[in-house]
Formats: sequence, structure tokens, C-alpha cells
Amino acid sequence: MDKIHRGQKVGPGVNSGFGALETIEDHHPLSDQVYQRLQDAIIDGRLVPGQWLRQEALAHDLGTSQLPVREAIRRLASEGLAVRIPYRGVKVVEYSSEDIIDMFNVRLVLESMAVRYATSRISVEDIEKLKLNLEEAIQYNRQDQMPRRRALNTEFHLIICRASNHRYLIRQTETMWSWFPSTILYEGMRRQEELSRSRLERENKEHRAILQALVRRDATKAEEVTRHHIRNLSQELAEVLGISLDKVEELMS
Repeated sequence: MDKIHRGQKVGPGVNSGFGALETIEDHHPLSDQVYQRLQDAIIDGRLVPGQWLRQEALAHDLGTSQLPVREAIRRLASEGLAVRIPYRGVKVVEYSSEDIIDMFNVRLVLESMAVRYATSRISVEDIEKLKLNLEEAIQYNRQDQMPRRRALNTEFHLIICRASNHRYLIRQTETMWSWFPSTILYEGMRRQEELSRSRLERENKEHRAILQALVRRDATKAEEVTRHHIRNLSQELAEVLGISLDKVEELMS
């Protein structure tokens, strides 16, 4: 694993367990650098599902103190890339194909219900927020912009859910989003550049269709396009994770 040094520049030919560092600039907080390195390693599979993230060992390998490693691990856990086991530590999250499809099935139920309720209740202010969200999101297409794009996607769906005005439905949906592996989806797209633009354009189109149905107060259409959108996302994440599309169809039918 490459050690991290302030101002270090490592050429593309340098390789190690965690890959090559290109440029580490002084104004980037050390915890952000460590976080990015660990996130990359998890998504690339160099840190395998179920592997324990030991602060001391990682700090030694990266050439840092344990403090930035601790903060990076905390962020990984908060984003669903790692899981904290009481009295044991933190390890890389493990998702079976059944887990992934189960999450999408839950999203189908919760968000279909939420958009149906929201259609008649959503305020003009929330409609404007969705329009601004979509206008901003379409500007983010570059690979290094995926974290912001991911945040806007989460915001889009939760604005609609909260507009349903059903507090237990909102609570369940927010909980679902707190550990839904959207980081894996967007970071996976970042690593599949040849596919990411078409996927992002499809997301724009589908979000626009959901918004148009809400503007027209057409609950049936809003639910239909939301379900279509979530099914497409399930296929995209399955592709990123190498899950057979036949299995996706089988488990979501």
C-alpha cells in the first residue's frame, strides 16, 4: 500500500496494493485522502467484503497517524461501505445478490407509495426544489463529480417522500436511504466511464418524467415512472456488482 505524503506526486507507473497515487495536494485534508484511498479499494475489490478495517494496520501501511484513518472509517460506515460490529470493530460491508435485490424491492414498495401520496400534497415550493435539483444534476457528468451527483439523487427522492406527509413512511424511507448502497452504484459508474454517460442521461430523463407527473398531479403516472426508474437502477447496480440480470428479474418478479 502506498504511503501518503503531503505534496507527493507519484507517476502512473507506480503500483501497490492500493494502486497508484497521482497527485496529493497540500490543501486536501489528510482524512479525505485516506477516505478516498479506502473507498477506492473497497469498490475496486482490493479490500474484500467482510475484511476487517484495523486502524493501526491501515495507518502503518498508509504512513499516517490513526486519527485520519479513524475518521475515514467512520465515513465509510456512515455511507454504507463498511459496517460497525459492537465490541469487534469495523469491516467492509457484505452484500449478497439477494440483499441487493431485496433492498430494491423495499424501495419499490416504499417509494411507489410515497410518490402516490405526494402527488396531491406536494407544495409549489417542493416542486421548485425538484426543478432546481434536476437543473443542477444535469451539469454533473464528469467522473470526479459523482459524489455531488449522488447527493442530488438522494435529495430528489427524499423531497418527494417527505412531501407525502406520512411520517412513518418517511421514517422508513429515510432509514432505507441511510444504508442503501448508492455509493457503490455511483462510484461503480465512475469506474465504467464508457457506460456512465448513458446511465446518467437515463437518470435525468426518468427524474424529469417523475417531476412532470407530479406537476400534472397524475398519481398513477408518477407511481408508474417511479417503479420503472427503480427497476432500471436495480439493473445498473447489478451490472456494477456482476449480478446476473436473470437473477434480478427472478427476485424482483
